[in-house]
Amino acid sequence: MKWIYEDYDRDQRLKNIMWTVSGDYEQDLESFEKYSDLSKDLAVYYAAKAGARRKYMDWKLIKGYLNYRLRRTKANAQLLVGITEVCTDQAVERKLLKERPGMEEIRESGYEALMENFLLSKNKDLIDKVKYLIFFRQTGKSVQMDKKVVDVVNDIESQNDFKDTMDVIRKIEQVYVDHFEGEAADIDFIEEDDKARETIEHFSEADFEEESMNDFMQEEYYGEQEDLSEAVDRMANHLMVESMGEMKKEEQENTSEKTISIDEETAEKIQDKIAHYYGQSYLPKEKVKSIEKKVCRSVHEGCRVHFTDGVLRTSTDNNFQVKYVQKQLEKNVAFYNNNSRVHKRNIFKLKEQLIKTLAMEQETSYLPSEYGQIVPQRLWKVEHTDDTRLFNRILKNEKGGYAVDVLLDASGSQKNRQGSVASQGYIISQALTLAQIPNRVMSFSSFLDFTILRRFRDYDSPIEENKNIFEYYATGNNRDGLAIRAVCEALIQRQEDNKILIILSDGKPNDMKIAKGSTIRGEASYRGIKAIKDTAKEVRAARKNGVLVLGVFTGKEEELYAEKYIYGKDFIYNRNIERFSDIVGTFLKRIIENY
Repeated sequence: MKWIYEDYDRDQRLKNIMWTVSGDYEQDLESFEKYSDLSKDLAVYYAAKAGARRKYMDWKLIKGYLNYRLRRTKANAQLLVGITEVCTDQAVERKLLKERPGMEEIRESGYEALMENFLLSKNKDLIDKVKYLIFFRQTGKSVQMDKKVVDVVNDIESQNDFKDTMDVIRKIEQVYVDHFEGEAADIDFIEEDDKARETIEHFSEADFEEESMNDFMQEEYYGEQEDLSEAVDRMANHLMVESMGEMKKEEQENTSEKTISIDEETAEKIQDKIAHYYGQSYLPKEKVKSIEKKVCRSVHEGCRVHFTDGVLRTSTDNNFQVKYVQKQLEKNVAFYNNNSRVHKRNIFKLKEQLIKTLAMEQETSYLPSEYGQIVPQRLWKVEHTDDTRLFNRILKNEKGGYAVDVLLDASGSQKNRQGSVASQGYIISQALTLAQIPNRVMSFSSFLDFTILRRFRDYDSPIEENKNIFEYYATGNNRDGLAIRAVCEALIQRQEDNKILIILSDGKPNDMKIAKGSTIRGEASYRGIKAIKDTAKEVRAARKNGVLVLGVFTGKEEELYAEKYIYGKDFIYNRNIERFSDIVGTFLKRIIENY
């Protein structure tokens, strides 16, 4: 990301503002060019608030509180993190404006410029609405919101002053309990300062070592929509308004580059780390390199792929990861068993529908004709009628056999749906296997520059291996286009005439680039419309190569637009698990009959 300053003094003045407010002249200023390009006042306000965030908030304590709360209680992570973001932002705002009253006018002027170049998200949950109401109140605009939202905002704004970070944590807890939980959990420790700080600092220091990959995996496990540490870092380093929408296209193009830089030594160690956390590869290195040469091109240049059967079915000394996957397996099985009668009925109905459809496709048809195979029973017509169709023309189905790949999106955005995705994958595979259709089931996610493809069963595996699908777990990012391309490499090599790819995904590809050493090639992060277009392109390429692609949408209804863009008419969205087999069966029948 490049920004050419028209005025070097402006850069220095902004740094001085941050340093003056924070009182720490060793801190550096985060990237602020997107604000400065829009408005001088917005850049000044951002710099001042950056300093205030450092001065007034102990973000390590905030991390410790969230980690404790989410690990020890059944708190809703999305709600609690959202309330934390709002309360910390309000606390910093109050402190800053009390100490420097002139900032309020600067903020209003800056926000006016921001509103002209900002697209508010259309998909608003309750926390989004809380942020919206606060934002509009700060800009002096009125907006209608439901009573729940108004009550939450009024409660947050009712406290005019916060003594310290522990005071803010108490407010977060009070708002969350009063408005969302209904009763206090085991959080009595926050009533006593010494005990509170000691407890929180323990969780903060013990569980947030940023250089430790073990801690990364733990945060993935206890987090929900995003890594917990990353969520708090975002609060500490960005204006709250940034989580409410995005810059218009022309501004967004300048800020969408997301690259992580690592040295060569670290790059060489990544392969071993990937195997340590995801399981050894079942393909030899030479075969993997050959596949990478074919698939890691264009926007995926520099990426790598890792094919594995997972940590439970390969040798590993990573006991933490084994326990983690085993625990999720048990949760997935429990999810399936809680509704086993419906799931088993889905399997039976889908199997019967597949068998019936394939049987019809393989039937031999006989058409009365003037040539072909003679039919003795019609010879009497020779002298008695003008009908010369004394023969049958035999129409044989030449479609041949079928092979199916089932690909499960295993990125972190699926964390709340792990049991559901695993069960749906199992239902499809079990029905295909019982219908004697070769099928392979894999999941995909990405970590650093690797796309991880975990295989649960292969095309000709015995039916007993279908239970491996319950090893499914969600973590990391997702590079959908590369995963589709890599999976199709093996699928198109199958001898069957007809290949089908079924993809269970939320339609939200999202990944980042890794730069090795000092050579950053400048590729954009894999997200937003760019990633959606790439995924759609790979779906079209697969279809062009003879693969029938069906999307099964597992995300939220308001995000269906991406799924429609990627898969066209060949996708399904199922709200009722009891009708899952009917819907999948109907769509499979359609694509089998029409292609």
